[in-house]
Amino acid sequence: MATVSILIPAFKPDYLAKAIASALTQTFTDIEILVGDDNQDGRLRAIVEGFGDASIRYLHNACGDTRLNSRRLWEASDWQYVKWLYDDVLMPQSVEVLVDALRRHPQSAMAFHERVIIDEHDNVTFAPPSIVPPGQLALLDRTVLVENMVSLMNNFIGEPSNIMMVRDAIDMSTVMSYRDWKITYLNDVSMYLNAAEYGPLVLVGGYHSCFRRHASQNSGTASPILVAGFFEWEVMVRGEATAGRMSADALARA
Repeated sequence: MATVSILIPAFKPDYLAKAIASALTQTFTDIEILVGDDNQDGRLRAIVEGFGDASIRYLHNACGDTRLNSRRLWEASDWQYVKWLYDDVLMPQSVEVLVDALRRHPQSAMAFHERVIIDEHDNVTFAPPSIVPPGQLALLDRTVLVENMVSLMNNFIGEPSNIMMVRDAIDMSTVMSYRDWKITYLNDVSMYLNAAEYGPLVLVGGYHSCFRRHASQNSGTASPILVAGFFEWEVMVRGEATAGRMSADALARA
């Protein structure tokens, strides 16, 4: 089985070429890159085919739905590990360090590394405090996520471009939901909680990707779906507390 599928659910052309270029410059080279064009007119085909690289596959998904586009990309790939990439940029060792982390900890369904924040012009605007030193690994079980992410309503893992998942350990039909709730805004947090049900998440120290903040992104403060984040955090807090998975102190913080 080949190793890594990098999945790029795409809609706008603005940052697509930079995302693809960052995927092509990985030090780990056993990869395929799948780009899902969510436009009816297939306007992104020229950008993808312009690279002239056999490792890139263009899919005209035209779903009109980022979540469905992501799922179709997942279904179109069948490699061992899956790496998401959106409008962001991967540093050259992103794939290599995540593959190494998952090989070292085969009981885990997901690994992630740290990232910096960049703007529309690739300027670094913020580097969050490091959780562990560069190159060091740490295992985070689901209790750690509940106590330090859900109760504080703080996604310290970051965005899907920072993560890699083990295909056979993940059910893509449910991984972006919380229990029976279809999640609109906190899809990433749902994924992390669900992946942690399989085994501890592996944290790789070091900044190996750049999350791009720009005005037109779905997660931006101008997005109409931002409001869903407020009640979805509460759904998760109440759900974890009701299930007895959140300490009294953590519930009080929440």
